[in-house]
Order: sequence, then structure tokens, then C-alpha cells
Amino acid sequence: MKFNKIYIAALFLMTALFVACDDYEDNVEQSPAISVDNPAVRFASENATVFELDPAISLEFTLTLMRDNETAALEAPVTVVTNTENSFIVPEVVSFAAGDKMATLTIRMADSAPTGVDLPIEIAFGENYASPYKVEYSNFIGSVSVVKWNNLGTAQFYDSFSFYKVAEVTLEQRDDKPEMYRINTPYSNGILLDAEWDGWLGGTNQEKITFIVDEQGGITWNDFWYTSLLYQGNAGQDIKAYEPAALEKDVVDPSVVVKNDADAILYFELHPSIYIDGVGGYGEKAVYLGFPGFDLAGALGVPVYGGM
Repeated sequence: MKFNKIYIAALFLMTALFVACDDYEDNVEQSPAISVDNPAVRFASENATVFELDPAISLEFTLTLMRDNETAALEAPVTVVTNTENSFIVPEVVSFAAGDKMATLTIRMADSAPTGVDLPIEIAFGENYASPYKVEYSNFIGSVSVVKWNNLGTAQFYDSFSFYKVAEVTLEQRDDKPEMYRINTPYSNGILLDAEWDGWLGGTNQEKITFIVDEQGGITWNDFWYTSLLYQGNAGQDIKAYEPAALEKDVVDPSVVVKNDADAILYFELHPSIYIDGVGGYGEKAVYLGFPGFDLAGALGVPVYGGM
């Protein structure tokens, strides 16, 4: 009968399920227990993970650490997981003074450390000193490069979109890659307020802006630089100076090096595309960077900003 066939099939299925349940083993692993005495040593979240060190300034960097149970003094052993080409001199312990929740760890570069390349580093603390349950990490993974930049002197910078006046900056040239130049950011609040950008300030900034000059005298940079301006003051809507190629836009005016008849550099002429992600842009705008000794302000007929 049809009823019997259905009944037998159901009975067989139930039997199989019971057997499967008997064979099942609970393999859930317990989370590791942490001793109440564990100081939970970890790296503060504000630590940078990428460092560029100039041998003319300093060949060391410092990391900030924190801990729990700060009543007594503590020396926590440091484990070096990755030391690329033995480039790093790492202290064997990090020391916390009694009552101090924070400490620092200073790492020096070895004399043999190669220059001009990224050198990965990883350091950690053992399970007796670390806790996996903290927001901050008990290991540090970063990258360090040793790069020498030669100071070429004071140069003049003018952004025709952002400025009314010329800013003064320091121009540097990379020692091992002379095609690379950089300046300190010229986008101070003072010069932007002078250009009547009230209400548009507060955008993202950067410490340095780097340019690359090719053999034909063309100039490129990595994607964009920040102007420190926010579109209509809206948070997150940074006004950026894009390399047109990064926006997949056709170049209207190429960015080039301008020289005199003696083949000496007078100034860099750049044409970034001024753009706000997700909003739109203003098209290409001329930006000029004079070589030290060249009177860019005089050539453009624009005054030099004298504020701080």
C-alpha cells in the first residue's frame, strides 16, 4: 500500500537522523583564558605603520604602547617576528614605570640597512603579556624606508584655483631618484582665508606633495593631492588636485618642466584636474612651482603671501 511505503520511508529517515546525532561530536573550542595578572600589552592605535626616515634627520622611529594593571613597574619581552635584512635594532624589552599606563619603544636602523626600498618589520608580545580581546593589537606590522632628500632651497608655489597669492615652500630632490621632487604642503589656513575660502576650510591635508619628472620633461604625481578645502564646507567632500589620468580624463594641457635657453629649470607648470569624489569638478587649473631662485611671483604678476 502507498501508506505503508510512506511510513517505511519516514521511519528509515528518522532512524538515520538518530544515528547521525549519536555520531556528532561537539568540536567547539573554548576561547583562551587570560590570567587576571596579564598586563595586556599592546600597541596604541594611533601609531603610524609606514615610516620614511631621512638619514640627515633621524634614523629611528618610536611606537607608543599601553597596558592594563599599571600599578607595578613592568618589563615586557619584545619578540621580533620580521626583521628584513637585519635592518632594525629592536630593544629586547619595553619598560613601563610603576603607575604608568603608557610606554614607548624606539627602534633604530642598522648601518647596514638598504636605502630607497621598503623594509617590512613585525614585532609582538608573547601570550603571557598580551590579550587577544583588546581593540588594539599586541603585534605591530609596518614598513620603513630610508630615503635621503636634498634641500634645494626656498621655492614659490601658486595654485590658480585656490590662491590669490604665491606661497613659499621648501623644494627637495630625492638623492637616489633625482627625477623625484617634493614640497611641504602650501595649503595653510592663512593663505586659504586670504583667498576668501571662509566656510570651506577643514579638509584633509598632507605633509608633503611629491612630483615625478620624466626624461621628456613631463610631470606626473600619484593620483592626487589635497587642497585642504571641503566643497561648500561639507565633511568628507575634499577638493583634490587629481592627475588627469587618474580620473581617466583627456589631458587638455600637459604638465611640464619649463627651462631657459641654457637648459636650466625655471619652473614646473602643472595642470591638475580639480575634483570632488562623488560630486564633480572644476576641470584643469594651472599650478606653478618655481625653481629656487626663479621669481615666480614676478613672472605671474601675483604678490607673495606674507602671513603665517
